[in-house]
Amino acid sequence: MRQIAVIAVVAGLAWTPLSQAQDAKAGEGVVKSSGCLKCHSVSADKDGPSYKSVAAKYKGQADAQAKLVKFVSSHHGGTKPKEAAKDAVAFVLSR
Repeated sequence: MRQIAVIAVVAGLAWTPLSQAQDAKAGEGVVKSSGCLKCHSVSADKDGPSYKSVAAKYKGQADAQAKLVKFVSSHHGGTKPKEAAKDAVAFVLSR
């Protein structure tokens, strides 16, 4: 029984980075198509903070994903669906 549990945990860990990479790739498309780059940049502050500075600010915080998804989902009057917001946040946090 322990072997099954260990395999399940290892399989879950192996899946997570691939899943996050896919979300980040999808998030790049969301960021580009949603006009986010009007106010944000990957590496330089504009009207809004750079994605690198946001990633640095939230680095190591267990609830970073949830906090940022909530913010992005409600940003600009709540126009982003939650899945798009999750992908966009994955992209930002991957910087």
